[in-house]
Order: sequence, then C-alpha cells, then structure tokens
Amino acid sequence: MLSILIPTYNYNIYDLVLDLHNKCLKERINFEIICLEDGSNSTFINLNKKINKLSNCQHIINPNNSGRLLTRLKLANLAKYDWLLYLDADVFPKSNDFILNYLQHINTNSEAVFGGFAYQKDTKNKTSLRYLYGKKYEQVNADIRNKTPYKIIISANFLIKKALYLSITKQFKTTSYGADLIFATHLMQHKVNVHHINNEVYHLGLEDNIVFFNKQKEAVNLLHHLNSQNKLITHQNSLLKAYKLVKKYRLEHLYLFLFKRFEPTLQRLIVGASPKTKLLQFYKLGYFISLQQTR
Repeated sequence: MLSILIPTYNYNIYDLVLDLHNKCLKERINFEIICLEDGSNSTFINLNKKINKLSNCQHIINPNNSGRLLTRLKLANLAKYDWLLYLDADVFPKSNDFILNYLQHINTNSEAVFGGFAYQKDTKNKTSLRYLYGKKYEQVNADIRNKTPYKIIISANFLIKKALYLSITKQFKTTSYGADLIFATHLMQHKVNVHHINNEVYHLGLEDNIVFFNKQKEAVNLLHHLNSQNKLITHQNSLLKAYKLVKKYRLEHLYLFLFKRFEPTLQRLIVGASPKTKLLQFYKLGYFISLQQTR
C-alpha cells in the first residue's frame, strides 16, 4: 500500500522513523520505510543503522553523495508499493493521525497530496531568517494552498503515485536548490490533480541566515535559467508574476537602480539579528531583474 521514503545526509532520523513505524502499525496497513544515506559520515550512519531492526524498515547506505534528486529517484525505484510518501530528514509529523490523514486520500481522484509545513513556536527562532520566512510564506493553510495548487509545492512532505513520480522526475535536469519550482511546473504542465491538506510536518532543520540567503539566490538563479529557456510558460510563481508586473509598467530600470544602490544595506538587514523577510522578497526581485538585464 504505502512506501515511505526518506533521503538523508548527516542527520539522525531514528526518532522520525520510529514515530512513522508506530503510526503505520497502528493503522494495520502494508507498508515499508526506506531510508537512504546519501554520502553521510560514519557518525550518522551508526546512529541510524538500528532502523534495520524495525519491521518493514530498511537503512541503505550510499557511500557517495548523489544529491537530492538522484537519491529520491533511487528510493522510488526501490519502493515496492504504488504510493510513495516522501519526507525530508529534518521534519517530524505534527499530527498523531499523520499516516491516517494521508491514507484517506489514497484511491481518490488525487494524484499528488501535499501535507504542508509547520514551525514550532520558539522565541529563540526570532533571529532565524529561515524560521521567519517559513512561518510567513510556507506555513499556509490548505484552503489557501488549494486556490493556487501549484504555487506552494513543498516536496519535504507529500504523497504521490509511484508511476506518476517516475514519469515526471525523469525529465528533471537540475539538482539545484529550488528544484521544487521545476516539480511544480511539471505537475501543472501535466495537469496533475494536486490536492493540499492540513497534515503538516514540523520543519526542524533551520540553516543559519547567510546559508539560507545564499540558497534563496540559488533558487532565483534557477528561476532565471528556466525563464530564459521558456520553460515556465505555465506557472504560479509569485516572483515571476511580480517581475512581469514591473516589466509591464516599464519600471525595470528604476527597480534595478534602487536595488544596486541599496543592495549591501539590504543584505545586512536580511541576514542580521532581526531578519526582514519582506526585504528578502524585494531583494529577490531586484536580483532577478539584474539577471534578466545581463541576458
């Protein structure tokens, strides 16, 4: 019935797997949990190897780092069931009925089901750009997500038919940060029946501000690359829509002038002790315009 697939790199996932294992046993379903170490060091391999002692669970080691996409593809090919539940290593289910909530959407009209992200309340995280960004732009109720179903695609927590996943991802040609954009685009182009539900996982792995800021720039680079190759004819991407609005009113040069004038200040405010997520959005648009101008 259900293959739960977890790619991991230098992360202790035993508690996550144990929780999922217990939830599956409670539902009395046919299941498997496959975890693939993607070039992890021996410390984390040793922490996670006891996963093999759990029924229907496998802990597999890839000595080399293949990257997120290839690791997920390998997991899909290893899976024996028709439905795949992908989870990132740095998450943890919010609901005690996490598995049941997904099972209710198997054998319905839904071809891909996205549970969403949540962030635990912690005052210490108020200095974390990743936390504040996630709370504002990723922790979104399913009712809102379903209005534009291809806009907020978070592949850290989703259910999908195996055949569909293999069909879509074989067309991917990037392992860059921001590949969820490509995934969302392919889902939309193939008119996949995407459904969002409130079945969140807590996102626990919060990068430091500079690392996350650079990942956001990497995602903008990918967006620019895809747009320049006309691969985003159908999309629900907010940044690209904002750019087209700026372009429509011929404000690109003014926006670019302001961006270049204040870029160092913007970056300091974005990654500083009191991160500003709205300024990050302003920065991303300015950075995207600068890339477009160099085409």
